Amino acid sequence: MTLTGTPLLRSQENVWEYVYCFAPDSPGRIGCNVFNTMELPGPVDADAFRQAVADVARRHEALRTVFATIEADPLTRVADDLEPSVRVVDLSAHPPARRAAHLAGLLAYESHRDFDLRDGPLWTVTLVRRSETSHLVAVAMTHVIADGWSTGVFLRDLMAAYRARLGAGPPLAPLEVTYEQALAAPQWSDEELARRTGYWRRHLAPLPDRSPFTMAPLTPGLDVQAEANLGITLPGALARALGTLARQERMTPFVLLLGAYRVLLGALTGWDRVVIGSATFGRESPGSRELIGQFTHNLYVPTVIPPHRTLREALGEVRGAVFGALRHNASFKQIAPAVNPDFERMRPWPYLPLYHAWFISAPPGNAQGRPDGPADHDTGFTETRMPGRPRALPESVGDKAALWAKKGEPNLTISDDRRAVFVRYNPFIYDRDEMVRLVTGYRHVLGELVRDPHQRIADLRLE
Repeated sequence: MTLTGTPLLRSQENVWEYVYCFAPDSPGRIGCNVFNTMELPGPVDADAFRQAVADVARRHEALRTVFATIEADPLTRVADDLEPSVRVVDLSAHPPARRAAHLAGLLAYESHRDFDLRDGPLWTVTLVRRSETSHLVAVAMTHVIADGWSTGVFLRDLMAAYRARLGAGPPLAPLEVTYEQALAAPQWSDEELARRTGYWRRHLAPLPDRSPFTMAPLTPGLDVQAEANLGITLPGALARALGTLARQERMTPFVLLLGAYRVLLGALTGWDRVVIGSATFGRESPGSRELIGQFTHNLYVPTVIPPHRTLREALGEVRGAVFGALRHNASFKQIAPAVNPDFERMRPWPYLPLYHAWFISAPPGNAQGRPDGPADHDTGFTETRMPGRPRALPESVGDKAALWAKKGEPNLTISDDRRAVFVRYNPFIYDRDEMVRLVTGYRHVLGELVRDPHQRIADLRLE
């Protein structure tokens, strides 16, 4: 097997610093993965399925990536060939209730599974047989090599390759560009780089040093991997009205929804200054949407909005902050030293201290893109707890205790159709009632934006 080694790409830096901070000896073992599922109806030819998975692996170099070194600035290698990890699980003999429970546990485990970064592969495929004519395909990838969009690309390519193996379709067409070509780093002059890093030095200082959420005491043995989702589906009329308002305010629906979250956090905390973290899509170059890889870049949106400002004025401030962040985009390893002079000495130093709260849009068609589980008829909430493998807080966390807490901090996610919103959080660290107030308050702010965008933030009544 021939291997070559290269440094991380710019878009991989922030994810690597994150996983390396929590597990320097084994960064693939903290469950930082992207995950997706797809229904596969009809009988399945298991041999053809495995061959199709191998076809997709040969097509995408990210799927043949392993790590040559595990250190602060690692080297990656792309193998000429790498045996795919394909697992076939037959649940067809189980009664329905047991089959559903087994499947839920299996998917939760796979979505948070460990990966050996040195030997690979850094992804896995599971084919679940529920009956002769009903199958489910699940794919998990470590976030260091792939983003959420990539899981959809994988499943689409897998279906095309599987049909080709059955003689029911053409083989996969060649890709237009390689992963490395699509992510070629921009060549900035020293002056341009100084302009960009200077922007972040001014706008992210002082660094956020507190959380808008109440945190329970951290004790050894606490499950740091636990995850709960609490979500709602927005009424169609409200979603349409928000789309109209976004057009009127000359912003995308995502920026408007982010702005609503910024208003809510300011109203809940009483803070004028809030920094929200998010992520860019990163697939603007030709051919990049057909690739598997880690393309997203973190985006930090700092704003200062006093409570006497109106909701509409707040949206304008957020829109300006988003545009400013996009115009001054830079990699994590360019931003971090600019805002933290001790960055190199403190490494590994993840991106978590750069924002107060996280807000993101789920990729289209992603299984993690909307709340699941039965909805409560009285509240409209959808609530689930992930029954994945527990992972205890290390006995000695030292000065990283706050980082471990922030790792499980509430993240607000909007579905790709802008109709569903849910908060994902660690229920052993953060209080469920506070999460209910967060989601309820967010829905209320969205309604008030439509009803009267000229009212002051101070006049919002969230209770």
